[in-house]
Amino acid sequence: MDRDDAIDVLLEQWRRSPYDLPLESMAVAKRISRVARNLEQHLAKALAPYGLDPGEFDVMATLLRSGPPYELTPNALNRSLLISSGGLTKRLTRLESRGLVSRRLDPDDRRSLLAALTEPGRALAGEAVVAHTRASAGLADSLPAADRARLTELLRSLLLHQES
Repeated sequence: MDRDDAIDVLLEQWRRSPYDLPLESMAVAKRISRVARNLEQHLAKALAPYGLDPGEFDVMATLLRSGPPYELTPNALNRSLLISSGGLTKRLTRLESRGLVSRRLDPDDRRSLLAALTEPGRALAGEAVVAHTRASAGLADSLPAADRARLTELLRSLLLHQES
Protein backbone atom coordinates (compact mmCIF):
# COMPACT_ATOMS: atom_id res chain seq x y z
CA MET A 1 0.00 0.00 0.00
CA ASP A 2 1.39 3.39 -0.91
CA ARG A 3 -0.45 5.52 1.66
CA ASP A 4 0.21 5.90 5.36
CA ASP A 5 -2.60 6.01 7.88
CA ALA A 6 -2.55 7.72 11.28
CA ILE A 7 -1.26 4.53 12.89
CA ASP A 8 1.73 4.41 10.52
CA VAL A 9 2.66 7.90 11.71
CA LEU A 10 2.33 6.87 15.37
CA LEU A 11 4.44 3.74 14.79
CA GLU A 12 7.17 5.70 13.04
CA GLN A 13 7.36 8.03 16.04
CA TRP A 14 7.77 5.04 18.36
CA ARG A 15 10.43 3.52 16.07
CA ARG A 16 12.55 6.63 16.59
CA SER A 17 12.07 6.53 20.37
CA PRO A 18 14.52 4.88 22.79
CA TYR A 19 11.88 2.32 23.81
CA ASP A 20 11.92 -1.26 22.61
CA LEU A 21 8.21 -1.79 21.96
CA PRO A 22 6.35 -4.61 20.17
CA LEU A 23 5.27 -2.37 17.29
CA GLU A 24 3.64 -5.11 15.19
CA SER A 25 1.28 -5.92 18.07
CA MET A 26 0.74 -2.24 18.70
CA ALA A 27 -0.15 -1.76 15.02
CA VAL A 28 -2.87 -4.42 15.26
CA ALA A 29 -4.31 -3.15 18.54
CA LYS A 30 -4.27 0.51 17.50
CA ARG A 31 -5.91 -0.20 14.14
CA ILE A 32 -8.61 -2.34 15.73
CA SER A 33 -9.27 0.45 18.27
CA ARG A 34 -9.39 3.11 15.58
CA VAL A 35 -11.68 1.10 13.30
CA ALA A 36 -13.96 0.30 16.28
CA ARG A 37 -14.16 3.97 17.28
CA ASN A 38 -14.91 5.04 13.70
CA LEU A 39 -17.54 2.31 13.37
CA GLU A 40 -19.20 3.27 16.67
CA GLN A 41 -19.43 6.91 15.59
CA HIS A 42 -20.82 5.94 12.18
CA LEU A 43 -23.42 3.63 13.71
CA ALA A 44 -24.43 6.20 16.35
CA LYS A 45 -25.19 8.63 13.50
CA ALA A 46 -27.29 5.97 11.78
CA LEU A 47 -29.30 5.42 14.99
CA ALA A 48 -29.81 9.11 15.78
CA PRO A 49 -32.91 9.52 13.56
CA TYR A 50 -34.56 6.78 15.62
CA GLY A 51 -33.81 8.53 18.91
CA LEU A 52 -31.69 5.63 20.11
CA ASP A 53 -28.20 5.59 21.47
CA PRO A 54 -26.06 2.50 20.76
CA GLY A 55 -26.69 1.01 24.22
CA GLU A 56 -30.46 1.33 23.92
CA PHE A 57 -30.29 -0.10 20.42
CA ASP A 58 -28.32 -3.11 21.71
CA VAL A 59 -31.04 -3.89 24.26
CA MET A 60 -33.82 -3.56 21.69
CA ALA A 61 -31.96 -5.56 19.03
CA THR A 62 -31.24 -8.33 21.54
CA LEU A 63 -34.93 -8.52 22.46
CA LEU A 64 -35.92 -8.44 18.78
CA ARG A 65 -33.59 -11.25 17.74
CA SER A 66 -34.79 -13.40 20.64
CA GLY A 67 -37.98 -13.89 18.61
CA PRO A 68 -41.58 -13.92 19.78
CA PRO A 69 -42.59 -12.92 22.41
CA TYR A 70 -39.50 -10.64 22.24
CA GLU A 71 -38.78 -10.84 25.96
CA LEU A 72 -35.86 -11.94 28.08
CA THR A 73 -34.82 -11.91 31.70
CA PRO A 74 -32.36 -9.23 32.74
CA ASN A 75 -29.82 -12.02 33.36
CA ALA A 76 -30.15 -13.20 29.75
CA LEU A 77 -29.78 -9.62 28.54
CA ASN A 78 -26.70 -9.10 30.75
CA ARG A 79 -25.07 -12.26 29.37
CA SER A 80 -25.73 -11.20 25.79
CA LEU A 81 -24.80 -7.53 26.16
CA LEU A 82 -21.87 -7.96 28.57
CA ILE A 83 -22.90 -4.99 30.71
CA SER A 84 -23.48 -4.53 34.41
CA SER A 85 -26.91 -5.00 35.91
CA GLY A 86 -26.91 -1.30 36.84
CA GLY A 87 -26.14 -0.29 33.26
CA LEU A 88 -28.91 -2.54 31.97
CA THR A 89 -31.40 -1.16 34.50
CA LYS A 90 -30.66 2.40 33.32
CA ARG A 91 -31.18 1.42 29.68
CA LEU A 92 -34.40 -0.47 30.44
CA THR A 93 -35.74 2.44 32.52
CA ARG A 94 -35.09 4.90 29.66
CA LEU A 95 -36.69 2.59 27.10
CA GLU A 96 -39.65 1.85 29.37
CA SER A 97 -40.27 5.58 29.98
CA ARG A 98 -40.55 6.00 26.19
CA GLY A 99 -42.99 3.09 25.86
CA LEU A 100 -40.55 0.93 23.87
CA VAL A 101 -40.01 -1.77 26.50
CA SER A 102 -42.15 -3.13 29.30
CA ARG A 103 -41.18 -5.09 32.38
CA ARG A 104 -43.29 -7.62 34.26
CA LEU A 105 -42.83 -10.33 36.83
CA ASP A 106 -41.72 -13.65 35.38
CA PRO A 107 -44.64 -16.05 35.94
CA ASP A 108 -42.18 -18.95 36.24
CA ASP A 109 -39.99 -17.19 38.81
CA ARG A 110 -41.72 -14.43 40.77
CA ARG A 111 -38.31 -13.19 41.99
CA SER A 112 -37.35 -12.22 38.45
CA LEU A 113 -38.57 -9.78 35.82
CA LEU A 114 -39.04 -10.13 32.10
CA ALA A 115 -38.20 -7.26 29.78
CA ALA A 116 -40.15 -7.20 26.52
CA LEU A 117 -40.45 -5.02 23.46
CA THR A 118 -43.79 -3.27 23.21
CA GLU A 119 -45.49 -3.06 19.80
CA PRO A 120 -44.05 0.43 19.16
CA GLY A 121 -40.69 -0.84 20.42
CA ARG A 122 -40.75 -3.79 18.06
CA ALA A 123 -41.60 -1.57 15.10
CA LEU A 124 -38.83 0.92 15.98
CA ALA A 125 -36.31 -1.87 16.65
CA GLY A 126 -37.06 -3.40 13.24
CA GLU A 127 -36.46 -0.09 11.46
CA ALA A 128 -33.32 0.65 13.48
CA VAL A 129 -31.85 -2.82 12.84
CA VAL A 130 -32.20 -2.28 9.09
CA ALA A 131 -30.55 1.17 9.29
CA HIS A 132 -27.80 -0.13 11.59
CA THR A 133 -27.06 -3.08 9.31
CA ARG A 134 -26.96 -0.89 6.21
CA ALA A 135 -24.60 1.54 7.94
CA SER A 136 -22.21 -1.21 9.03
CA ALA A 137 -22.37 -2.81 5.59
CA GLY A 138 -21.49 0.53 4.06
CA LEU A 139 -18.18 0.50 5.92
CA ALA A 140 -17.33 -3.16 5.38
CA ASP A 141 -18.35 -3.07 1.72
CA SER A 142 -15.41 -0.76 1.00
CA LEU A 143 -13.27 -3.92 1.05
CA PRO A 144 -13.34 -6.54 -1.71
CA ALA A 145 -15.38 -9.64 -0.78
CA ALA A 146 -12.31 -11.86 -0.41
CA ASP A 147 -10.69 -9.35 1.94
CA ARG A 148 -13.88 -9.10 4.03
CA ALA A 149 -14.01 -12.89 4.32
CA ARG A 150 -10.33 -13.06 5.34
CA LEU A 151 -10.76 -10.21 7.83
CA THR A 152 -13.79 -11.96 9.31
CA GLU A 153 -11.78 -15.14 9.83
CA LEU A 154 -8.81 -13.29 11.33
CA LEU A 155 -11.03 -11.34 13.73
CA ARG A 156 -12.92 -14.53 14.70
CA SER A 157 -9.63 -16.26 15.45
CA LEU A 158 -8.38 -13.30 17.49
CA LEU A 159 -11.64 -13.09 19.44
CA LEU A 160 -11.75 -16.83 20.16
CA HIS A 161 -8.17 -16.76 21.37
CA GLN A 162 -8.81 -13.69 23.50
CA GLU A 163 -11.97 -15.11 25.09
CA SER A 164 -10.66 -18.64 25.74
